Amino acid sequence: MDDTLIIFDCDGVLVNSEPLAARVLAEAIRSLGVAMENDEAARVFLGCSMEMVIDIVAARLGRPVETGFTQSFLDQLHMEMQRDLAAIAGVHEAIKQILLNGNVGGLCVASNGEPETVALSLEAVGLISFFKGRLYTASAAGRPKPYPDLFLHAAHDMNYAPANCIVIEDSLHGVNAALAAGMRIFRYAPYAEAVEVRDHTNSVAEARIFINMNQLPSLIAAELQR
Repeated sequence: MDDTLIIFDCDGVLVNSEPLAARVLAEAIRSLGVAMENDEAARVFLGCSMEMVIDIVAARLGRPVETGFTQSFLDQLHMEMQRDLAAIAGVHEAIKQILLNGNVGGLCVASNGEPETVALSLEAVGLISFFKGRLYTASAAGRPKPYPDLFLHAAHDMNYAPANCIVIEDSLHGVNAALAAGMRIFRYAPYAEAVEVRDHTNSVAEARIFINMNQLPSLIAAELQR
């Protein structure tokens, strides 16, 4: 059996950044005079690249977003990440167990986030050593998720065929991107109700669901024995 590459999304899969990012982003959007609650920001911007965020905000404003908005948001986000960011529960041990699997040839991260944000996030929670030198972001790969470009770029750079890649995602953008790339996909969905998750994933074929990071090593092991 050929070795398999495990590709992790970052936000919401490795680090619990999405509630924090949604709050900081909602505050930044409200400062522009646009109504935006934290939970709405979490829902609307889940899995979005910064470019996608700016396009959505500009549409809400009815005009281009002011120069400096992105950097101001990122500066505030990075400051709060360094203070408050936590890893997803169980992910350190899950990664260690995955690396013990002889059929796993490598790990990497592929994220729609900004390169500096992804690196800072993993550094802040003690995960960077698992992925150093193997961080891929949409800014270097062409189109962001839900397009397959980012996952295909990561696989090509690490010398893996798409069929020999497993993607770990939480957002529908990421699920769609992985499936479009011809890769296998596990969707981490710890808070979604089972019926809601099934309804969402039915529309994008075979994204298999798990709700606890402790499940992931055995799920990957079973997949690699198929």
